[in-house]
Amino acid sequence: MNSVTEILNSLRDDQTVRVALPMVDSDQKIRLCGVYQTNDPPQFSLLFPENNGQLASVDPRKKCALLIDRAGQAVSLIADIEAIEQNRIIRFVADKSINHKQLRNYFRVDVNTPLVASSILPEEIADDGDGTWRLTGETVDVSGCGLLASFRQPIQKNQQIRLELVLPTTELYVVNTIAHVVRIKKISDEQYHIAFHFDSISQEDRDRIVGCCFEIQRKHLRLKVRVNGVNEKT
Repeated sequence: MNSVTEILNSLRDDQTVRVALPMVDSDQKIRLCGVYQTNDPPQFSLLFPENNGQLASVDPRKKCALLIDRAGQAVSLIADIEAIEQNRIIRFVADKSINHKQLRNYFRVDVNTPLVASSILPEEIADDGDGTWRLTGETVDVSGCGLLASFRQPIQKNQQIRLELVLPTTELYVVNTIAHVVRIKKISDEQYHIAFHFDSISQEDRDRIVGCCFEIQRKHLRLKVRVNGVNEKT
């Protein structure tokens, strides 16, 4: 694996970097794209659009993860926040690089794809369908450890359920896993955001999810970022 200094020295000043920033008093993260600015490695900075109010919610005491497109290869770094300046610049100190499998512990990827949640007990073996249910929804974000999804109805917290996740790959693939509800947030009378943690999933399916997330993140890095009224791109 390449050293942190080697990775940072290979980047250019106008390069787009995607970062997962920790929030104050929350286990959730803000995912943003910023423009890389060279400093003295392992120090570097990211420049964000003006008046980015989201940076006010960032917890500088926690580590964050960054995803970088380096010569066509996506690499990830873990870094400490050194300072947040003018609500649009964050100065970092890179700690270490992480590999493909470790990425799932840090990044959730914004992706909307169909999802089905259902009771553990299959309907065909239940008595008259008693205690069985099935809800369709859509993911908000996904990682190798779990996901956040939107449903029209709530699901009981800590309840273990069955999930069928459609991966948005070239050839659609359905991942089947057992998960439990971590938290529920009511968005409106007919919309609930529900977070799940995977309890039972094959290594092959987890790798498929991580691989899918990795490719989506790389596509995000190719998108333009507007800074100072100018579109910067990788």
